[in-house]
Amino acid sequence: MSPRRLRHVVLAACLGVATLALVRSQPPAPAGPDAPRETFSAARARDELVQLLGDERPHPVASAANKAVRARLVARLRALGTEPEEQHGFACSSGGNCAPVTNVLVWLPGQVAGPALAITSHYDSVGAGPGAADDGHGVATALELLQILLPLPRRPPLALVFTDGEEAGLLGMRAFAEHPRAREIGVVLNLEARGTTGASSMFETSDGNSALIAAFAGAGASALSLSYEIYRRLPNDTDLTVLKEHGLQGMNFAFIGGVLRYHTPRDDLAHLDLGSVQQQGDAVLATARNLLAADLPPPASHNAHYVDLLGLVLLRWPAWLDVPLAAAALLALLVAAILRRRELSVRAVLLALAAPFVAVLAAVAAATILLFSAEALTRPLGPWCASTSTALLGLAAAALAAALAAARPLVRRAGPLAQSLVTWSLWTGLGLLVATQIPGAAILLLAPAVLAALAPASRLAPIAAALLAVAVWAPLAPALVEALGLSAPLVGATVGWLCTALLPTCAEEPGEKTLSLWTWSFALVAILAVGLAAVAPRHDVDHPAKANLVHLTDLDAGRAWHVVEAPGGVPEPLAAALAWDEPRPLLPWSSRAVPSAPAALLGDAGPRLELRAPAEGDPAGRATMTLRARPGALASMLVIPGGAVATLRVGGRVLDVTALRPGPSDTRIVTVFGCPAEGVEVVADITTAAPWTIVDLAPGLAPDAPASARPEWAVPYQWADLIAARRSFTPLAAQ
Repeated sequence: MSPRRLRHVVLAACLGVATLALVRSQPPAPAGPDAPRETFSAARARDELVQLLGDERPHPVASAANKAVRARLVARLRALGTEPEEQHGFACSSGGNCAPVTNVLVWLPGQVAGPALAITSHYDSVGAGPGAADDGHGVATALELLQILLPLPRRPPLALVFTDGEEAGLLGMRAFAEHPRAREIGVVLNLEARGTTGASSMFETSDGNSALIAAFAGAGASALSLSYEIYRRLPNDTDLTVLKEHGLQGMNFAFIGGVLRYHTPRDDLAHLDLGSVQQQGDAVLATARNLLAADLPPPASHNAHYVDLLGLVLLRWPAWLDVPLAAAALLALLVAAILRRRELSVRAVLLALAAPFVAVLAAVAAATILLFSAEALTRPLGPWCASTSTALLGLAAAALAAALAAARPLVRRAGPLAQSLVTWSLWTGLGLLVATQIPGAAILLLAPAVLAALAPASRLAPIAAALLAVAVWAPLAPALVEALGLSAPLVGATVGWLCTALLPTCAEEPGEKTLSLWTWSFALVAILAVGLAAVAPRHDVDHPAKANLVHLTDLDAGRAWHVVEAPGGVPEPLAAALAWDEPRPLLPWSSRAVPSAPAALLGDAGPRLELRAPAEGDPAGRATMTLRARPGALASMLVIPGGAVATLRVGGRVLDVTALRPGPSDTRIVTVFGCPAEGVEVVADITTAAPWTIVDLAPGLAPDAPASARPEWAVPYQWADLIAARRSFTPLAAQ
C-alpha cells in the first residue's frame, strides 16, 4: 500500500474507531419484564418505581408525600420477605442544613459474619420534581437487585440502605453513619443520577481501590480513573462521601445525561431512560456478585488506574506502575533515537516539537472563535442547552480541522521518524508529570505512549498507538461536556491534544493534499453543526430553562413581593408579564440580585422563635429558643449575623458556626427542613445583640403569582415555587 493511501486508511480508521467508541459508550437496550429472573431487568425496575412514586408528587424530606413513599417502600420490602428497620433521627450537615429523617434498612445475613456489602440509594426528592431518576431509579434498582440476590448463596452479609434527606445535605446517611450496623459494613455500592439519561459510569471510588476495581472490571459500565480526579475537585457530594469520611470503602455509580431535567418536574417516569437504568443495574449486579462470592476485600495499599476500552474491556494497572512504564517508554524512545540518529536533524526535531503545540493552540483558537462568532450573531448557548450535542460536534470538528491544518507543514518538514519520536516522548513526559499531579489521568497518556514505544521507528506501532489514543480519548470530550458543560477551550484542548497522536502518521510527501481533503471536510461539518446549534431554540419542553416564582412577605414592614429566581436569566415572557422593580438582593438567603414586583399580602402567618426562660446555671448570653414554622412548610431558616453567635445547637446537634453556609451581608444560615409541629430547639451563646432574620418556606404559588406567564419550556427547579415569610428577632433583646 502506498504511503498516501495508507494515510487515508489510517485517518478513516481513526474516524471509525472514534465513532465506535462513542456508540459503545451509549446505554444498551433495556431488558423486558420477561427477562430471566437471574438477570437485571430495567422494565421490572420501572414497574417497582411506578408503584413507589404513586402519583409522582415531589416528596422532599419530612413531607407528607415523603412519608407515603416510605410507607410504600417498607410495604414492598415486607412483601419480598424481608424485615426492614426504620431508623428515626435528627441530623445536620456541616453547612447547617438539618431535618428529622427516617432511613429504611434491610440486613440479610451471609455465610460469615460481617463486614457486609451495602447497596445504598436515597428515596427523598427535591421539592420541584418526583425524582424518578434522582434517586427513585436507585431505589427501584435496589429492589430488583434484592430479588435477584436474595435466593443466592452469599459469603458476606448483604445490606440495603435507603436513606432520607439526601437532597437536604446527605442527612439520612449522616444519621446512618451513627447506626451500629454502619460499623459492620465493608464495601458500599451507591446508586445516583444527575440527569435522566446517558451512560452509567462508575465515577468515584475510595482510596486503596485496586481490589474494588478488580471486582468491578467487566461489569459493563464505563469507568475512568480521571473522573474521580475531576469529581473530588468539584463542590459535589453524595451519600458515599459521608461513608468515606467514616473510613468505609466503596464505589459510586451514576448517569448524568439530560442535566437540564435534573431537579425539575421533568425528572419523571416519562423522561427516565430505561437504557441508563439497565446499564446501571447490570454494572451494580455484576460487581455485587463478584464481591459476594468471597470475603470482602480490605482497602488495598494502592490505587488502580483504569480506562474503558470500547466498552469491551477495562484497561487497568496499579498506580505505582506509572513511573516504571513511563521510564521504560522514554528509554525505548531514546534508544530508537540513538540508533536512528543519522536520519534525524536538529531542524527536524525542532519542527516535530513545535507541531503538537501548534496543533493544540490552533484547535483551541478555532473552537473558541467559532463559538464566539456564532453566539455574537445569535445569543449565548450557555453550558447546557437543547442543542449542546450539535454544538459539541461542531466544535470538535473545528478543532480537528484547525489542528491538522496548522500542524501539516511542520509535520511534512519534520518527517515521520522525528515526529513519532518527539510526539510520543511528549505524551510520555506529560504522563509522568500528570501522574504526580492528577494521578488518575496518567493512564490516558501512558497507555498509547507505551504502545508506540514498543517500536517507535516502525510504521505499525505509531498507527496502533494512534488508534488506541482515539479509542480512549474520543469519548472524553462528550463526557467532559456532560459533566462540566459546553466550553470551547476545553473541547478544543481535548480534541487538539488527541490530534497530536495522529501527527506521526500524517507526514505528507511534497505536493500531497491528503490532509487538506480531511480538514476541509471537518471545517464544513463544524460550520454546519455550530450554525444549527446557534439558531436552534436554547430550551424546549424536554430541555427546560429553570425559573422559580417566590412570593416573599416581610412581616415587619407589612410588604410583599413577587420574586423570580432563574439561574440562567428570567425567561422573556415572564419578564414581560409584570413591571419588575430594579433587580436587587431581596431574598434573605441569597445575595443575588433578583427581579421583583409588588405583591398582595397573604396574611401575617410566618415563622416564630419562642424564647424560653433562662435555666438555672445558664451562662450569660445563652438563649434557648423553639423554632416553629407554618404547618406544611418545606423549611425554616435562621439568618444569623456574622460574629453574633459563639456556639449553636439545633435539635440537639452542635453546629460549627464558622462552617455554616454564608448568606448575604456577612450572615450565616441554618436551614431546618420539615420543622415538626412541636418545633425544634435552638440553643445559642449570643455575643452580639444583633437582629436575626427568621424565614419559612411553604411550597406552592401565591394566588396572584404570574405563573401563566412562565412558558412551557421553563419549569421550577430544586425546591420549586415558594411562599416565603420573614421577620426579625433579636434573642438577647427579648430576654
